[in-house]
Amino acid sequence: MKREEIERCAKSIPAEERPVASSTLSGLGDFLGIYGGEHIAATEFVIGALLVTWGVRAKELLLGLVVGNLLATCMYAFCTAPIAVDSRLSLFAYLRKATGPWFQRAYNAAWGITSIFYAAAMTAIAATSLKEVFGLPVQLEWYPTSAGSVALTLALAAVTVFVAAYGFKGVARFSSICAPWMITMFFCGAAVSLPALCSQTGFGEVGGIGGFLRLLETHVFTGNVPEGQPHLTWVHVAAFAWMCNLAYHAGLNDMSIFRYAKRKSYGWVGIYGMFVGHFFAWTCAGVMGATAAALIGKDLTQLDSGAVAGTVLGWTGLLAVVAAGWTTATPNIYRAALSFATFAPKTSLRKLSFMVGAVIAVCACFPAMMRIDKLVNAVVLVLPSVGAICLVEHWLFPRIGFVRYWNLYRGRKVNPAALAAWLVSAAFVAVALHFDWMHPFFLFLPTFLIAALAYVVFAGMWGAGKPVPDDIRRDVDAVEARIAELAEEEAAGDGGTNGSDGTNGTRRRYPIYGVLAAVTLVAMVVVSIRAPHRFMKASVGYTVLYFALAAASTIRRKQMIRKAFKMKLHPGMEDEYRRRHAELWPEMKDMIHEHGGHNYSIFLDQETNVLYGYIEIEDETKWAKSANTAICRKWWDYMAPLMDVNPDNSPVSHDLKPVFHLD
Repeated sequence: MKREEIERCAKSIPAEERPVASSTLSGLGDFLGIYGGEHIAATEFVIGALLVTWGVRAKELLLGLVVGNLLATCMYAFCTAPIAVDSRLSLFAYLRKATGPWFQRAYNAAWGITSIFYAAAMTAIAATSLKEVFGLPVQLEWYPTSAGSVALTLALAAVTVFVAAYGFKGVARFSSICAPWMITMFFCGAAVSLPALCSQTGFGEVGGIGGFLRLLETHVFTGNVPEGQPHLTWVHVAAFAWMCNLAYHAGLNDMSIFRYAKRKSYGWVGIYGMFVGHFFAWTCAGVMGATAAALIGKDLTQLDSGAVAGTVLGWTGLLAVVAAGWTTATPNIYRAALSFATFAPKTSLRKLSFMVGAVIAVCACFPAMMRIDKLVNAVVLVLPSVGAICLVEHWLFPRIGFVRYWNLYRGRKVNPAALAAWLVSAAFVAVALHFDWMHPFFLFLPTFLIAALAYVVFAGMWGAGKPVPDDIRRDVDAVEARIAELAEEEAAGDGGTNGSDGTNGTRRRYPIYGVLAAVTLVAMVVVSIRAPHRFMKASVGYTVLYFALAAASTIRRKQMIRKAFKMKLHPGMEDEYRRRHAELWPEMKDMIHEHGGHNYSIFLDQETNVLYGYIEIEDETKWAKSANTAICRKWWDYMAPLMDVNPDNSPVSHDLKPVFHLD
């Protein structure tokens, strides 16, 4: 394959389907923010209350949550993060190599639609929690019947979309601000609830850990189930906790997040989301739900997340539900935009995020979005089988003598073995659900294993174990290597932006505000423990102060886009060129700064008369407009006699390829 053909093939792959560049990798803090924020969702209030109705006693519940969340964490650490770091691809991009572009597009479309529905549901739940605050009626139809509810939903959705449009960094920063506060709110909610629950039930003083466990056993997780409901065990709880984020860990959808990780070990941040967002938050939400039900005098199954949080924490609790909805919806908008990038390779990720967000905002206005849980659950059981196929492709095939990416080398549009394996697993799910072979919580594990085993068998039948001819391997590897080079070149040219979403690399400027924000959260905890009766009012002021300080702590300095270029000076013009630049017109200086140019230097190679320029700019589009200013053209005319120029007197300039940078 000729160099020109390699270049053409490499450039045909959209930017979001290329490996992320080394300069765009992120530190541990960004992942802690995302996994803390995303896994503390508005649904945690509902799930915590739901656990109360399962008939699982407190000790069994805690055991099940420990086991299930540990298994989920291991999936992140041993499956999702390693394959993401090894390939530097999102799952949506990895499927092009493993399963072919047709399969890739079908999966991306299915997952993109699922992400839209899920984000819409989270937004709708957040909006519903505020209905009583604004005096909005309950919408009983599947379609919107209240103009006020529509306006409120659109306003909440606008914030979510705006954050998601700033890509990985935007989602990470937003979550990093919200997550610590939401964790604090769950703790404070439980702390405030305990005295009220003890008073309502006549339990007496809680005392220490032993007393707290006795309270859970006797008045929260009592083992009683509503009439007609099955009695579940700790094994059901473990399976539920394990599968709760199945599509993201075993299904590998969070490769889109972990591809930016500096190390595979970052997969262990899942323990933060699982044990803080699930174990801790669900337990606290159970206490809050039992307390709210006792205070209101209603059955817990009749209370939504807004009723639970609002009853216990007031305005701050309602804000917690809204923030939880935001931090869950934003990563899903980002994932949906990534999945649809396959269909619109020339559209920026930011524009796609706005387009996807607009659809989500409209969908969230329909009350039916809060009743799609069965549909989403069915999809979540089926789609993660693709993760099993990719794990087998990446880790098992090289160890059993099969060719990794064998379908790519054969040039097929769809991997027949992958399609057949997925259909087998989907058929198993359909039949198992129809005949009620097992509880849905346990269904994902045999489905996953069936997909993996079927793929090995079918891949062997279709020739995954046959050697690839050397000329084909050489050509395909050359294209893939060039794709990776393009990603590095574009990232270096963009000043190390994080992905192709246009988010520049940044540096924190005001860490002291972060310390003060943490002190504010500690103060909230102290008030919730020592003066729970005052917390509902005091928490509003503390919350406003926290978000102001936390936002100030994330004010960052933009990292400039670095540009280098060369020009040619006429012989003997060195002194004049230096003199004219020493007397650079003030208007020219102002124009450069107004168009985002900084740290501008020009060097001369005296042996060749080649001028080398270096400048740091804020934005490519803004800088490009400088060439159209009158003062710039006047300067070109002034300098034209000294150097090689184009017909319009602009200097003949050639951009230099960046190959290395170190701060």
